[in-house]
Amino acid sequence: MDEVDGRLVGGLVVLAAVADARSFGKAAERLGMTQSGVSKAIAKLEARLDARLVHRTSRAVELTEEGRALYERVAAHLAGIGEAAAETSKSRDAVRGRLRVNVDALFSRMVLAPKLNEFLRRNPEMELRIETRDRIADLVSDGFDLAVRFGEPAPSALIARRLLEARVLTVAAPAYIARHGRPAHPRDLASDAHQCILAIDPSTGRPFDWEFCRGSEVVPVAVNGRLTVTESGTKLGACLAGFGIAQVIDLGLDDHLGSGALIDLFPDWPDERFPLYVYYPSRNHVPAKVRTFIDFILDNLTAKPRAHPPRKSAGLRKAC
Repeated sequence: MDEVDGRLVGGLVVLAAVADARSFGKAAERLGMTQSGVSKAIAKLEARLDARLVHRTSRAVELTEEGRALYERVAAHLAGIGEAAAETSKSRDAVRGRLRVNVDALFSRMVLAPKLNEFLRRNPEMELRIETRDRIADLVSDGFDLAVRFGEPAPSALIARRLLEARVLTVAAPAYIARHGRPAHPRDLASDAHQCILAIDPSTGRPFDWEFCRGSEVVPVAVNGRLTVTESGTKLGACLAGFGIAQVIDLGLDDHLGSGALIDLFPDWPDERFPLYVYYPSRNHVPAKVRTFIDFILDNLTAKPRAHPPRKSAGLRKAC
């Protein structure tokens, strides 16, 4: 690579740091440069490309439309260059640097949290940032390396890889059953005698629909409920306290089910599934740190992938 190309790549690296930090000062700290050095690098890149890339305000630094478009096109390539350099300087299998992961609260608490110590111990040169979000939004422009989500993927340019299909269980606490009785059939939940805990679908703003599956038989049920939540931990806590019946994903529930704190109400309706996907920007040049984290997730999932193919159904979304 000649000197001019090297300067161009260097300027793009600085642009990526500014885009992520939204501050010349923070970008300078990350890159080991002075703030004036960062400002000059951006100015030279703008002159080279004859385009304004950055808006400078008193509060923050934002990319212009041209700057954002450029960043989105080169971000994955820059990550690949950085990863290749790290691997060459130490070893082919070296994993280092910061990994930023977008996950929902349920997966973070039930699956990741108990295992993060092990992951960071295995990878001492890694810095891991876990952020819980309602949705993926724009993975690249938001600065994330990957995302993990339940539910079928929406159309997107992202690579979506299925990790597993978890069972959806309909559960209640013994205290609830003592007060209201145990429903004999899923259709019983439509009665005013039962109280179901509803969960909001962030993509629609409305409660998820409930349905029950047994082989090819699918039963949708219009359930009743005075409590609606947006977060799975609140739903589980209210269910454990005996307020109502909830639909939950069978991850991290072994202790509750084994102790009898939660009762699986319909074990003879076992075929409702909820898929788990990992998303990342490109199939090509996947950084070693991303591959390592995906492998770690697969190694530590408490529910294993099912052998049978997934059934297409609107009910796949409701337990989120």
